[in-house]
Amino acid sequence: MEMLDLYDKDLKPTGLTVERGQPIPVGLMIPIVAVFVHNNQGLYLIQKVAPSKGNYYSTTAGHVKSGERDFALSMLRELKEEIGLSVTKSELKLVKIRRYEHKFTLLYMLKSNVPASMLRLQKEEVESVSWMSHDDIEALCKQGLFNRYHYQLLLDCEERLQNLR
Repeated sequence: MEMLDLYDKDLKPTGLTVERGQPIPVGLMIPIVAVFVHNNQGLYLIQKVAPSKGNYYSTTAGHVKSGERDFALSMLRELKEEIGLSVTKSELKLVKIRRYEHKFTLLYMLKSNVPASMLRLQKEEVESVSWMSHDDIEALCKQGLFNRYHYQLLLDCEERLQNLR
């Protein structure tokens, strides 16, 4: 049983928890972390989720576990668990915090040129990973094969990259 901490609308911990998969009480939220890994060629490291988990494409993301207060460390844990990528906290760049009805997503970017073949995948979660262009991801999205929430997060990242240029 995985427990998740509940936060108020200002992203402050309430001291309350909820079991993952159970309804979130009205007015409270759970934190999610997501990251888009990009390389020098302008490609993104995209994973195909294991068939038992939905068999769609997305970026690396996950729930913040109960007791984890440093969201960047939660993101580092997800990267290590799901795709075997070890990086430092200073390499993550917070792009945006998106609020939804019962959750908020802390979106990060990470620059890396790691070959996809060098990653160790958590087979229960991830079937494969590959470097993809924006057009590749958009085509998957149009086919209903890419997580639609993650596509919006990708657009947030690309806006941030444009502003840095």
